[in-house]
Amino acid sequence: MDKNKEMFDRLVKGLRDIYGDKLVSILLYGSFARKTNTKESDIDIAVLLNGKETKEMHDRMVDLAVDMDLEYDQVFSILYIDYKNFLEWEDTLPFYKNVKEEGVVLWAA
Repeated sequence: MDKNKEMFDRLVKGLRDIYGDKLVSILLYGSFARKTNTKESDIDIAVLLNGKETKEMHDRMVDLAVDMDLEYDQVFSILYIDYKNFLEWEDTLPFYKNVKEEGVVLWAA
């Protein structure tokens, strides 16, 4: 199995376990999405949720990211975004525009 596919499959499963029904989608953005990544690139992930991320969810996500960092020798930068806010500002805020335009959907409800 392709190492990246295995890595992203594991990440998606872990994030789905953490966020459950709140999860709207998981997007890859940044250099990995543009396919301009280097060995030193981090892996940028946007997690779109209905509602707020709880402290427990955040702590579990950080644990997952650290485990993934160690297993795959990659830095995972995982960012929670409130889906309602994303929809409201996706065409206005430069960061949201960037995620919308270059994001690769890893999982969607």
